[in-house]
Amino acid sequence: MPIGRAAPAAEQEAGLAPPSVTLAPVKPVVIERLLERLWHGDPHARDELRSLGPEAADAVPALADAVGRSDNRRSDKRSRDKRGGDKRGNKRLACDALFVLEGIGPAARAALPAVFSALEHTDGDVSAMAADTLAAMGEAAVEGLVAVLEGDDGHRCQAACRALGILGTAARPAVPALLAHVHDAREEVAMRAIWALGCIRDPAALEPLAGIVTEHGGMLGCWAAEALAEYGTAARSAASALRDELHRDDPDLILACASALVAIRMHEDAAVWALISLLQTSKDADLGTEAAITLGECGSVAGAAIPALRAAAFGDSSADRRASDGAPGGDTRGGDTRSGGDAELRTQAKFAIAKIRPEFARDIAV
Repeated sequence: MPIGRAAPAAEQEAGLAPPSVTLAPVKPVVIERLLERLWHGDPHARDELRSLGPEAADAVPALADAVGRSDNRRSDKRSRDKRGGDKRGNKRLACDALFVLEGIGPAARAALPAVFSALEHTDGDVSAMAADTLAAMGEAAVEGLVAVLEGDDGHRCQAACRALGILGTAARPAVPALLAHVHDAREEVAMRAIWALGCIRDPAALEPLAGIVTEHGGMLGCWAAEALAEYGTAARSAASALRDELHRDDPDLILACASALVAIRMHEDAAVWALISLLQTSKDADLGTEAAITLGECGSVAGAAIPALRAAAFGDSSADRRASDGAPGGDTRGGDTRSGGDAELRTQAKFAIAKIRPEFARDIAV
């Protein structure tokens, strides 16, 4: 019998079911004591308050006030008080208060003005926590976040994009405002907007995101391709645009587009060959590692990549010939024969081989 749900009276009278258990509401005095401990920097009080969730709603006014006291534009004199001490103390207190408000969630809507004010804090920790808290407050925060995007404060716009991205599909009303920033001259703002659109996954953003890949390329194109990957098979309409970019002379963009095609499950053969080329030609071990990971995610479709993966994993050119004949490449359990290179690349190449050809797994020491 779930807690808080009463058993039928007949069953209780017959002794067939226990009486329901209703948890008593948290007494205001308990919240007051926890707040007092919070003002004195007790991290356990912060965690206890957060664990109460919506039942800590009585603490919202005091928590909102604590967030407001973190305004880093105030003078040293005004930033001192009995709760926060100096500015550093106020930052700590603001972060703790935001952490608790995030746990309270939509029941903390009364703190929205204070949390929005914290978005413009120049300290990245405070503004990031404010964004997370707004996301936890749900749809009630979307309208205000859209208003932030319509302003010209780049710092606040980035934080708003973060909050909207965390909100995901619940932030769909903000898609037009986000689309207005994908070509923002401030690259950080544009990238954050693109990231948020990938998290929200609104069909209206598919064509604009594909356009960024083909028209801009570069870092923005990479972010747009990664955003399209978040749509999975729902982004099939963008697959052709992604495939066409596999021929660019931009390894990072090729990797992003190939990874997106793997996620979308279209043009996978083209993606596999592009990843093989990266694995064989790139001098960037990190890029090769990502290519190996993505090839592993392809599964059996990436069978043609086995020779290149074995070369990356063991550094033995003869492994290419053995693998192409269907052999696992000899006894490799005695250790890694590759000289130099990156250990993570070798490890991920071995994992990829095992995913693509499971029958080789027992012959590969990772």
